[in-house]
Amino acid sequence: MKRLGKFIIFACLISFITPKTSRMKRCRIHILSVLFICLSFPTLLYATTENPVSIKKLKVEYAEMPLGIDVEKPRFSWQMVVPDTERGYSQKAYQIIVTDEMGSLVWDSGKVSSDLSLNIEYAGTPLQPATCYFWTVNVWNQRGEQSSETSWFETGLMSKTSPYEGWSGAKWIGGGDKDRMLYSHYLPVFRLNVSLQLDEKSKSTRAGFVYGANDKRLMDKNKNLYHLQNGKDESYIKIELSIDSLASGKKAMLNVYRVGYHPDDQGSVPFKSFPVPLTWIHENNKYAQHTISLTSDLGFTRFYVDGGEEIGWVNLNPLGQGGDFIAFPVVGDVGFDVPAGQFAIFPKMEIANLRSPSNVITTCKEGNNRIDGGVSGAFYTFTPKGNSAPMLRTVFSTPDTEIAKARLYVTSRGIYEVYLNGKRVGEDYFNPGITQYNKTHLYQTFDVTEYVHSGRNALGALMAEGWWSGGATFTGDNWNFFGDRQSLLAKLVITYSDGRTDVVVTDPLSWQYFSEGPITYGSFFQGEVYDALRETAVEGWSMASYDASAWKPAHEVALEGNISTAGNPNMPWVNDYSGFELTGQFGQTVKQINELTALSVEEVRPGVFVYDMGQNMVGVPRISLSGMKPGTEITLRFAEVKYPDLPEYEGSIGMIMLENIRAAMAQDVYIAKGGQEIISPRFTYHGYRFIEITGIDKPLPVGAVKGVVLSSIHELASRYETSNTQVNQLWKNITWSSYGNFLSIPTDCPQRNERLGWAGDISVFSRTATYLADVPQFLRRYLRSMRDVQRTDGRFPDIAPLGGGFGGLLWGSAGITVPWECYQQYGDTILLSEHYDAMKRYIQYIIDNTIETETNLIVQTRSWGDLCDWLGLEDEKNDKSLVWEAYFIYDLELMAKMATVLGKATDAEWFRELHAARKDFFNKTYIEPETGKTRFSAFVPEKKGSHIDIQTSYVLPLAFNIIDEENRNKVIANLAETVKRKNTTDRGQQCPPYSLMTGFIGTSWINKALSDYGHSDLAYRLLQQTSYPSWLYSIEQGATTIWERLNSYTRTDGFGGNNRMNSFNHYSFGAVGAWMYNYSLGIQRDETSPGFKQFVLKPMPDPTGKMTYARGYYDSMYGRIESGWKVESGVIRYTFTVPANTTATLYLPAASLRDVREKTKPVRKCKGIEFISEGNGEVVLKLLSGSYSFEVKKDYPLAERKRKKGEIARSKGIH
Repeated sequence: MKRLGKFIIFACLISFITPKTSRMKRCRIHILSVLFICLSFPTLLYATTENPVSIKKLKVEYAEMPLGIDVEKPRFSWQMVVPDTERGYSQKAYQIIVTDEMGSLVWDSGKVSSDLSLNIEYAGTPLQPATCYFWTVNVWNQRGEQSSETSWFETGLMSKTSPYEGWSGAKWIGGGDKDRMLYSHYLPVFRLNVSLQLDEKSKSTRAGFVYGANDKRLMDKNKNLYHLQNGKDESYIKIELSIDSLASGKKAMLNVYRVGYHPDDQGSVPFKSFPVPLTWIHENNKYAQHTISLTSDLGFTRFYVDGGEEIGWVNLNPLGQGGDFIAFPVVGDVGFDVPAGQFAIFPKMEIANLRSPSNVITTCKEGNNRIDGGVSGAFYTFTPKGNSAPMLRTVFSTPDTEIAKARLYVTSRGIYEVYLNGKRVGEDYFNPGITQYNKTHLYQTFDVTEYVHSGRNALGALMAEGWWSGGATFTGDNWNFFGDRQSLLAKLVITYSDGRTDVVVTDPLSWQYFSEGPITYGSFFQGEVYDALRETAVEGWSMASYDASAWKPAHEVALEGNISTAGNPNMPWVNDYSGFELTGQFGQTVKQINELTALSVEEVRPGVFVYDMGQNMVGVPRISLSGMKPGTEITLRFAEVKYPDLPEYEGSIGMIMLENIRAAMAQDVYIAKGGQEIISPRFTYHGYRFIEITGIDKPLPVGAVKGVVLSSIHELASRYETSNTQVNQLWKNITWSSYGNFLSIPTDCPQRNERLGWAGDISVFSRTATYLADVPQFLRRYLRSMRDVQRTDGRFPDIAPLGGGFGGLLWGSAGITVPWECYQQYGDTILLSEHYDAMKRYIQYIIDNTIETETNLIVQTRSWGDLCDWLGLEDEKNDKSLVWEAYFIYDLELMAKMATVLGKATDAEWFRELHAARKDFFNKTYIEPETGKTRFSAFVPEKKGSHIDIQTSYVLPLAFNIIDEENRNKVIANLAETVKRKNTTDRGQQCPPYSLMTGFIGTSWINKALSDYGHSDLAYRLLQQTSYPSWLYSIEQGATTIWERLNSYTRTDGFGGNNRMNSFNHYSFGAVGAWMYNYSLGIQRDETSPGFKQFVLKPMPDPTGKMTYARGYYDSMYGRIESGWKVESGVIRYTFTVPANTTATLYLPAASLRDVREKTKPVRKCKGIEFISEGNGEVVLKLLSGSYSFEVKKDYPLAERKRKKGEIARSKGIH
């Protein structure tokens, strides 16, 4: 009866999801359901208390109690948990029972004889939309004892026939054509259209307009690289039309002046001049109205007159051209300049977006603005009036009736926060996250039962650009990549206890819009501007009692006219909505996972206060203010590093370094209201360790400066700790870079104008990622983006979502490697199935488009964008085709395996044959049989046949098991030699022995290749090397995250000239994390049993003796796997935990079984251990579930063993 009581209590607790007025009814329903289940299975009533098994971690689609899933056949998973003292517990059968929220049975699997508890697919009656289902799993262990647990999940709108089927007519709503958000001092990509008419009566010949004026970065010597301190109207760009020369038969001129941007700028001399064709401006129309247009793309500026063709271009950014530089100019202040004695009329000045649809954001001046130059000339500027971030609200009423439940379904084009009756709904940041919006758009579901009350209610939302609008990618022409106007889609369903429902949807008739709120601007790249003085106007805005008379009617925001029509075969057209799906959230959202407090503050210049957070983090500040004068403007700037005290940085020493942030402004502005207040941006994020605060008279206490850490990794699934504190810091850095770059998608960096889902980065890091955190749905979402932007010819993108980029085969390979890693880690065949056709198309693309007929080599396009071992110190010594070929062979091997898993026998055989043929071609082309050295192919004709002989050229073919057996030992020896010898970089710098010479690609595999072939001593030497180049070199320089470059910063050379392309938070080189788990701890997958139902424990203590212990764990879907070893007093002590319902194959380095003890006992006498084999310095055991402790005599020649461990591992399916 104890078990029955547990079920009844759970049913009652579940009913508390809804308000108390309906609890009794719902509780009765669930008690009756539970009684039915228990009476059907009497063992539930009489189960003894001796059963130590409990059932935990009940998950549906990898989530506990998910709300709003759009899956017709969800998958169920659970864990069997027993005390550490128990061994050998396993599941022999299970039963899943699912009932709907009214207690009706929708599925009873019956008692299924199976030991699987991962991804059991629902097979009941069709699930209904917006319905809560309760499920109970009964588990029978090896002793026939039964354990049970109950949980729930709720479906979403489940629109099947069309994307909006379940949305009850909800519309996308937002502002009107004149409500687009603008903060001119943050806009570096734009179009200006200015109408100008010179005065004929006064015979005026010159006049101009101004923009880019009064950029505050140029008015503060501490905020620009040239230390300029301009006053008001001392920095600007002026475009002047001069018709003086027409009188002499010459062309009119368009003169461009740049003033105050560079020390050499001169206001009296044009920076550039362009003749205007006489067909456009001539004697007969010189006093007519003319329109001068320009487009400015991060300073690269094109000019047009009267709608004609481009008359010229110039780069006005003094720092350089393109997205790799801090961006100048922005729109800034605009104005007019009319010289003395001149008159001009400026009928219209428009600021518009550059990228299609190139809508006008605002019209600054409209009408006959006649300006008289007078005696001394007229020059004046003003700040264009802009609209703030969109705010929306509606009011609705509910009867005085018991509410059973209320669900809010919501999404946006842009990012949103939603409020109901004055309370924020949910805790996520940046919903709905980034996807390829024209193909896949996510919505979120919230339980708002406790938010709704009888009477009048108010529902509102805040929005900002997010990934939909604003900065996107490293080029300015992708600004407003998807569209230029934010909009909201929402549906609120209120269900009453009597079965009636009320539905509130977004529609322009019942919603209102406001564009003068305190969030003046919000952008990922640029930052957030917040004017607290405006809070008074919106105080209580999401309450029904609020006076919204100043608000305007909302508008329906159609796709046409508001989305981009730009595109090309490599960068997909985002107005192509064919196959569009609007689906419920899956995978982790962005949440706050931590909060840091500044460790110190330094006044690096008068009034410039730099706070050190002590950790390179990703997120937003949370700063407490007190007693500020109303209207005080506080500026926050964010950086990963400061300029070091080196001669090269004279004048900037101690200041934050923003060059590597490039064209992202990364600056928050807060205008204080006075009193107690908190700076807490919501619609931007930054990658930073240092935060610079200006605009305050004295430093704030360090305790007042906090950092909110944001990530889509909500918690880690593993840990690694050793006796080497620097290696521990390396592991910590890997985790922090993962936190910072797993933000809705796996990005490449979180701080500069990029933050993109580069495929090459996640390809090499995906194995580490799957051990580090539970990311099956996160990566599944990313793979969906890869399919959404896959080219028509089958090529996978280098970047997903969005598409485009550069990288080539090694980057596209992520479309093969990432699904394989997910399948192995989580046993997810559904992911393989939904991605399979795209993978097969990609392989066909490689065959059809990249292999040269004459040579049979993979040559791709022979252009720079076809990357090789990116940022490798010897990459220029590579034969690119060797690296590409090795990865293609690996892809073919994986495709054969995945086709086999999916039962596609014909495909599998084709892939195997192709794999064998390419493997044979590789050995004949790239391996010199006499020496085993790698050699150049005809890809580099002048080097054909000469030796490559660098680390990456050996690492990949060994790691991928490509080398023929007869040459393998020689190739292994050559790899070992490249590690032990001195090497020279492409730049001529000599590196000491045991240096890491590989780049993004080789680094992820080098330690695996060494350990697989008996050189774990070299792997440990590489891991623990501290001189440049090595993993620990950055640790010695103070790194708290993984760097993009092995030498991003040194105490002697600073940034080494790499001030711009230099991220200090870039996880790729952290791919060594997989080796830490797989080899140092020895926690490895068994390829024949994906998901860790069966797995391998093969720990490798450090043969060099430098590391004396390592311990850690991995939380698999079946439970926590623990492994550790410690060398002391002539023995090595091993500890392991094998989760319930799993088994492990243990490989212990030992001369024989006689040298192994388990808790002082001979192994053969111990429960839960089965002897498999011994020999060749290794004892192999099978461990049933439980915790174990072994001692092994330390008298075996570990470092000298050259056994081909990789071959043995592969024969057993270990990866």
